[in-house]
Amino acid sequence: MSNYPSIFNDVIGPVMRGPSSSHCAASLRIGRLCRDLMAGDIKDVLIEFDPNGSLATTHRDQGSDMGLFGGFLGWEADDERLPDSERYLADAGISAAVKIVDHGATHPNTYKITLSNASETRRLTANSTGGGMIEVIEIDGAPVSMAGDYFETLVYCTSPGAVVEFLKGRVQYEDVQVRSGDLDLVELRSRELPAVEVLEELITRNDVLFVRQLEPILPVLAGKSVHVPFTTCDEMLAYNSGKNMALWELAAEYESARGGISRSEVFEK
Repeated sequence: MSNYPSIFNDVIGPVMRGPSSSHCAASLRIGRLCRDLMAGDIKDVLIEFDPNGSLATTHRDQGSDMGLFGGFLGWEADDERLPDSERYLADAGISAAVKIVDHGATHPNTYKITLSNASETRRLTANSTGGGMIEVIEIDGAPVSMAGDYFETLVYCTSPGAVVEFLKGRVQYEDVQVRSGDLDLVELRSRELPAVEVLEELITRNDVLFVRQLEPILPVLAGKSVHVPFTTCDEMLAYNSGKNMALWELAAEYESARGGISRSEVFEK
């Protein structure tokens, strides 16, 4: 198993403005990814909720609109300005419209979002899966599966195979995949962004149209080579034999291994 539960991601819910983690925190995280997809330049947003889902009747009262608007502005989920996010969004020159449209959503908490500015339009579809967790399922017509626990570099290009080979020889990555939608794109997952000089070389390639970088929105990153010290209570007790560690220390030990971070970093979080 490569995706063990994270205490900070999956168990201890997000530090956030209420009333609902699945509405407020999840929507803000989706909005943050939308902002990155547009390289921070958003002018118009269309948000579509399916009438057969839960968001059609709850998006305003339960805080989905508030969270999205805060995410579009790049805020954190505990920002004190969130109740006034609609006003701040207008002040930033961003126009947002919410429509109830039957788009065949199969998940009750589906966000279908179209973003545009003077030079481009991008589309993103994501689900709120509970406890502030999300899954992006589509970007510009290309099926994806993003949880926000990696740095995601999206390379829109005309020769995806050649771009994959270029990246494999120059960057450290967890996964690289070709995604086909309105345009072909290469999705590179990594635990840190590629070096600036690599990106500069990438952008100058004739087969690369543009690059977008989506930063993680979860507290702890994932990794394909994760190993944790225990996965059950019995294994935890056996691990603690002779160590006499307190429960919080065992938790820190687990999360340190799960996230590839030091115990002091876990403690600070």
